Amino acid sequence: MIEKLLLSVLDGFRWLFKLLGVDYGQLHAIVALKLKTDNRRQHISYGRRNQKERGNAFLMTLVVYGIIGAVVALVLYVIPSFMLSMVLFFSYVIVVVSMTLITDFSSILLDTSDNTIILPRPVDGRTLFIARITHIMLYLGQLGIGLALVPAAAVFAKYGGIMLMGFLVLTVLSIMTAVFLTNAIYLVILQFSSEEKLKNIINYVQIGMAVGIMGAYQILPRIMERLDIPAFVFKVKWWSFLLPPIWMAASLETIELRIVDAGHMAMVMCALVIPPLGLYLVNKYLTPVFSRKLGVIGIDVQEKTKPRSTATRFADSVSRWVTQTPAERGAFSLVFKTLGRDRKIKLKIYPAFGYIAVFGVIFIMRGKEAFGTTLQNLPDSQYHLALLYLTFMILQVAFHEIPYSDDFKASWVYHAAPVEKPGEMLSGMIKALFVKLFIPGYVVVSILILAIWGTDKIGDILFGAVNNYLMLMTLAAINVHYLPLAMAPDVRSQSGNVVRSIVTFAMLGILGGGHFLLTFKPNLVFALLRSSCFIAYFLHRAYKQISWRDITL
Repeated sequence: MIEKLLLSVLDGFRWLFKLLGVDYGQLHAIVALKLKTDNRRQHISYGRRNQKERGNAFLMTLVVYGIIGAVVALVLYVIPSFMLSMVLFFSYVIVVVSMTLITDFSSILLDTSDNTIILPRPVDGRTLFIARITHIMLYLGQLGIGLALVPAAAVFAKYGGIMLMGFLVLTVLSIMTAVFLTNAIYLVILQFSSEEKLKNIINYVQIGMAVGIMGAYQILPRIMERLDIPAFVFKVKWWSFLLPPIWMAASLETIELRIVDAGHMAMVMCALVIPPLGLYLVNKYLTPVFSRKLGVIGIDVQEKTKPRSTATRFADSVSRWVTQTPAERGAFSLVFKTLGRDRKIKLKIYPAFGYIAVFGVIFIMRGKEAFGTTLQNLPDSQYHLALLYLTFMILQVAFHEIPYSDDFKASWVYHAAPVEKPGEMLSGMIKALFVKLFIPGYVVVSILILAIWGTDKIGDILFGAVNNYLMLMTLAAINVHYLPLAMAPDVRSQSGNVVRSIVTFAMLGILGGGHFLLTFKPNLVFALLRSSCFIAYFLHRAYKQISWRDITL
């Protein structure tokens, strides 16, 4: 039903597609097929994949966005500053649409299978590209309804019907802006780079967005507590023209307050002209380059044989330094290289690096004093201990994610290999997590601590590193023993998470609290460091003795 309605709406714009030089009959057929597949595809924005394929996944996505939209509507209704509330709303729309494009549609926009199946037929590259963009716009239009339906009701109740019309038009323009900016960036990067590099860039953008959203959720309320929101007055600055949400909000302010100064009129022109003009320029100048690049992507990937990379040589060298047996060395190299190559695993684990920075800022902002004053008083505080133990978050996340892989069927090699004690492979996995993930993050944190708190904290840094390793080994001992990358993602069990969380917090409390008490007796830190090293060594040696009967398959 929804598909037919969307295609009927699409038919009303037949003249526009002909104006763009597109074969509308071909475009209609391609878009109809893509719409049918939407409900069969699990969306990252909806949540985890379930074992059973859902036929109403997209409907559930709309419900989720509708609930989020209700929360945003409450914000619009409560914040007294009109400009601030509208900037927040349009920022929310553009960010959500951009995230949806990046997470759900990167594979569609960069899919080369369309080229293989469709382009050999009498279909030109422009028609195929516009069909892709049209499909995405229809999808995002439905999401836009989910995002803006309740906020639109709030705007109507608070400001009236005229503001509602302007609000809806600018919401559509915001979606167009997100589509234009995201696709323009994709196409420009693709013109000067390969698809593989572009996918890596997208992967890091996803990681950055995950950190940014989490940081905004935690930090923005704390910042707003320190702002005088009722007294907020918007003034047009030069940098305002670089931010599309301000264009949209200023346009609505022009309607609400009937402001006709040069700054607001310029904002209105930006909001009305740039989104459609941007989409036209992308179609006119970048689409041909995009089609040519996609046409040779498959050939480039198949024909080019990459030499042994520096990262691979480094992984092999490190494995010889830190491992003792062939089984341990093999597991170390496998996990070490996978952590640097597998985009899905990086997307699950790497945000933890950013979370450390976010929680570090939260610790600093806990007081009511000015942020500058807090920074000046840092050297006299013990916040460096919080930073040392926050790095355990990386190990905890990585340890729980590394057993799962889409290529889990390849784990038959573990059982085919003549390995008597699988604990050696688990030991290699633990060492790879510690060397690849923990040490780089811990070094950065340590440099920051030495710069702010001084060199007399070297003992705390060493003691904290050993304690983090102790916590990792304790977590490994109480956890179900899985071989690395050997389990299917859809068999992930949630049972036992509460117990593991309690144990983790208990370890942080005991070791972190004990470390805090030792700061009153700095000489004891180095004295206990040797004992902690011995305990960690014996725990690891015991973990290495795990037999096949202790492994969960």
